[in-house]
Amino acid sequence: MEADQLGRLQDILQAARLIASYLRDTTEAQFLAATEKQDAVIRRLEIIGEATSRLNETTRNAIPQLPFRKMRGMRNIVSHDYGNIDTKIVWEVGVVHVPEVCAILERFLASLSLDQTGPNENNP
Repeated sequence: MEADQLGRLQDILQAARLIASYLRDTTEAQFLAATEKQDAVIRRLEIIGEATSRLNETTRNAIPQLPFRKMRGMRNIVSHDYGNIDTKIVWEVGVVHVPEVCAILERFLASLSLDQTGPNENNP
């Protein structure tokens, strides 16, 4: 995989992991009352969407489980329609969809590492 594409996928994973860390041990009510947490999650959603928009077709096709169009769409909403952001949707994305993105990307990136290292004594 091209280095810039791999870097974008790593950016998405890092932003998703940060969202998960921001929401860990937080209830929905706490999130809805905490503007700073909302801002942090929304910023990371922007990063995910921007990185997604820079992925080429080959990369997107390699991970069909990820909803790239929705990921870009969420970025457009939080960036351009910021006055109408529904923080309950942001919460749902953060606690339901972001962990799925993490899991899918972690598996995909691990498979790339295995493919690139080839067989060895620890990985026959």
